[in-house]
Amino acid sequence: MSEVKEAPPTTPITKQPVPQSQPVDSPAYKQITAVTGTEKWTNGLFDCFTGDDNLCLKGFCCPCFVFGKTQARIRDPSLASYERVNNDCLLWCGANCCQASWITTADWHRLRVHSLTFLKRSEIRSAYNIQGDHMIDCLSSAFCHCCALIQQEKEVIRKNALRASDQDKGYQAPVGMSMNVGAEPGPGPGPGQ
Repeated sequence: MSEVKEAPPTTPITKQPVPQSQPVDSPAYKQITAVTGTEKWTNGLFDCFTGDDNLCLKGFCCPCFVFGKTQARIRDPSLASYERVNNDCLLWCGANCCQASWITTADWHRLRVHSLTFLKRSEIRSAYNIQGDHMIDCLSSAFCHCCALIQQEKEVIRKNALRASDQDKGYQAPVGMSMNVGAEPGPGPGPGQ
């Protein structure tokens, strides 16, 4: 038997197709970048002027030294083998000073420095479980570069100080762990029960 196909309608279509509503949880509406971490930065982005360490002046005049010291402090919190002009400092300077021959715009060299700071900022945020996302890291590194470097340095100093104080305490018994000497045993199953 042969199948009979229906002929298309001969009347013209006068209505536009109606779009079907999508649920709010569809992938098209989900957030592109995930906010990670549970802790907040201990210093705000514009807390450059706080503290007696003159980081604001150092970050503005010699940001390569601040960047290099922060990276050295991450590797060795005691800074036992720290040198002011280290590999990270030179890397920052190289990214700032070197321009390829195909780059003609004066601001393109800054993009390399900001992207280096952005990458290290993301690493610090990830290592210390700090809230944020890549967009905020990128914007703060691009538009508030010195402030971002100073915030990173202060965060690493604070986190290393907290780790050192926790290590100095040694073992601390939780509050619930204690032995009552001389107290009568509470009710409970006896031997053989």
